[in-house]
Parts: sequence; structure tokens; C-alpha cells
Amino acid sequence: MDFLFSIIAFIVLVGVLVAIHEYGHFIAAKLCNVKVLRYSIGFGKILASKQSGDDQTEYCLSAIPLGGYVQLLDERSEEVADDEKHRAFNNQTPSKKIFILFAGPAANFIFSILAYTFMFSAGVPGQKPIIGEVDQQSIAWEANIRSGDEIISVGDRSVKTWQSALISMIGEVLEDEQISIQLIDSNGSQKNALLDVTGRTKELTSPDLLFPGLGFSPQSPNLKPIVVSVVSKSPADESGLKKDDVLQSIDGIEIMNTNQFSQLIMDRPNTEINLLIKRNEESYITQVALSTREDDETMGYIGLQTTLDPNQLEEYMAIEKYSFAQSFVMSIKETNRMIGLTLNMLGKMVTGQISSDNLSGPVGIAKDAGTVAKRGLIATLSFMAIISISLGILNLLPIPVLDGGQILFVCIETVIRRPLPEKIQMAFQQIGVTALLFLMVFALYNDLARIFG
Repeated sequence: MDFLFSIIAFIVLVGVLVAIHEYGHFIAAKLCNVKVLRYSIGFGKILASKQSGDDQTEYCLSAIPLGGYVQLLDERSEEVADDEKHRAFNNQTPSKKIFILFAGPAANFIFSILAYTFMFSAGVPGQKPIIGEVDQQSIAWEANIRSGDEIISVGDRSVKTWQSALISMIGEVLEDEQISIQLIDSNGSQKNALLDVTGRTKELTSPDLLFPGLGFSPQSPNLKPIVVSVVSKSPADESGLKKDDVLQSIDGIEIMNTNQFSQLIMDRPNTEINLLIKRNEESYITQVALSTREDDETMGYIGLQTTLDPNQLEEYMAIEKYSFAQSFVMSIKETNRMIGLTLNMLGKMVTGQISSDNLSGPVGIAKDAGTVAKRGLIATLSFMAIISISLGILNLLPIPVLDGGQILFVCIETVIRRPLPEKIQMAFQQIGVTALLFLMVFALYNDLARIFG
């Protein structure tokens, strides 16, 4: 079920971003009075289509949900009637051509601004950036970072959650390999820490290695799961578990959070466990005979849903929330920051300064899409904003089959004042397709390597 949900989430999320990208081209073509023959979400076989408008534009949903396209009237690909030649793309001025080509990526950047504006207006929840354990042999310890310290800014950016702190730290590493952090210790005193990570960019920007490399970890809240509901005739029901029971330990192992509880259950299929619970301020041990999940007999199943005490959770959580005007300004800054970070990472990846393991393909994106979709609207919008920015930047790369490559061709033709020979265009397109295929295969390899370890 999780796999199917991830696939559906991937198709919906990527489909929306592709539709936005292609709509940018579509609306720009309309503004320039260029005839749009087809607007397709997806590639390959057309699954459904409808013609509409004065130009009878064909709106299509196609089989392969990994992209889309807008087909414009163009003399280079078809016969064009004399009375419509002025509406053909190839007959437009260079500025109009570039406007139409750039409008797709621009639409992705505009979407990210709107998404961030909504997020900051509604409030972006996250865990407070409080330091957990610190390795005494680490660079963090040498910089006087201690357990319980709370990060209040990284570089020149104030941070309220671990997500914003993490992104800011990676930006600092990529910029000059110096991480400047301001913290508040457990006594309420402010202090500054400067982490010099010169020569360690590739190591620290590898997936999930920043915190271990610096020598500290985020604080893990110790919050006991509370039973919300019990599935009828499940192991939990048969053992007498009830709503509002607080789960304390399994076979003597203290339950620290909901994820750990789920893992402890999954690791014990067809096993009888001793579950310590608290009910009405009194503790009880109840024996539960776990069964197995219907979709995977290797995983244990108990049959209950849990939540966390909101009062306890509030101590560890923070919300980034601003007025609409502030949110709009913040959204532009955040989009610019993410564009800069993405370009910086891409450039350093090409030169080998950071690990290419950061490159993710459709499998990795699908997995992440399923995860964030379960966390709600704000998490989903945050994910979509980042992917939208990446999609916009990818399409601006100077590869002939992409928007950036086509813009480059227009610029060259403007300078030399004639169209590029067809053989040269075909050669560059073949190189571009080969480069894209290599990129996709490599990204897919990274995805599978992460999954199968």
C-alpha cells in the first residue's frame, strides 16, 4: 500500500508541476499570438484529449507522467498556411522566442514563491533546532557547542526549525566552507560558534552526513505515544488496550517516540510481548500476542493508532509564521536562496567538489513524495516548491532538447543572423539526448543504491 501511495503521490505532484511549467509556455505563446497546437501533460501515447478554443488546441493527458510539452505552430516541422505564417514560432522575433521558452521555468519559480507565501502565512511547523548529543572529539565540541544549546541563526539567517537550520548550514558549507552559528545555551546566554570545514565539502554534503560530520545530532524528543483508536478484533483489542492509554515500554525497552514504537512492533511478528502502559496515572503490564501485517507477513502488527501529547509536543516545536506581506517578501528571498543553493550544488557536483550521491531520480522523488504527502499540506507544498525550483533550473541548462538549449540556439542565431545548419542542430540534439539519458540513468542508480544499500 505504501508503494502504491508513493506512486500515486509522485504522479499527482509531478503532474501538477509539469502542468504549471507547460502552462508558462502556453500562456506566453498566447500573449505573443503564436498558435498552440497541443498542450500535453505526459509523453507517449495519448490517453485522453479534447480540442477547445478558437485555434482548436488539443489538450492531452499522455501515458508517461515524467514530463509534458506544448506543441507550437512551426514551419520547421510542418506545412503552414500563408495566412498563419505570422503565428508560427519560427517567424517570431528573438525576444518573443526567448520569452516563450523562458516562461516555462519562470512559471516554476512563480509557483515556488506562491507556495512559500501560503506556507509562511499559514505557519510552517517544525522541531526546534536544539542540539542533542555532541561528540567530544568533534569540531562542534571544539567550537563550544553543547547538548541543550538552541540554534537561533546560521550565517545571517535567523532559524526557528531544524529544516531551515539544515538548509542554511549546507549553504554555508557550499559558499565558503565556514559555518557561523549563533546559539542560546541552557542558561539563556548567547554564544557564537564558527565551524571551519575547509576541504570537507564533499564529505559534509553527502546525504545524511552533515550532522555526523560536524559531531552533533538534533535533540530527539522523548514523547510517549498515546492510543487514539484500537482496531476491532486486533491483537491490541484482544489484549484490552484502550483509547488514551500511554505506551511506556515493550519487553523492558523504553518507548521514546512513535517511530521507534512502530519499529519495535514490526520487528516482532507473531510474538507475545510485554507492553507497559499508563492508564489513569497507574501503570500496568499487559501481554499482547502480535500478528502480522496483511501486506507483509515478515512485519508485526498490533492494530492501533497513536498520537503524541500536544502539550508535551509544544515544548519541542516551533512555527515560522508571518503576515501576508512579510510572507511574500520571505517567499521571494527563500526562492532566490534555493535557486542559488541548487545552482551552487549543481556546479560543484559537475566539478567533483561535492558528492554526486545527492542526485535523485524518479524513484527517490516518488519515495519522498509519498512520505511528505502523509505529513499534510504544508510539508507537501514545501517539497513541491523545492522540486519546482529544481525543474525550472534543469530546464534552463544549455542542453539542446531543453528550454535553455533552445534559448542558446536563439541567441546564436541572433548573433550570426541566420539559422544554424540543420546538421549542427541535429548533432547538438543527439549530444543533449545522450547527456539527459546518462543523467537519468545515473540518478536512477543512486535511487536504487539508497534503497538496496
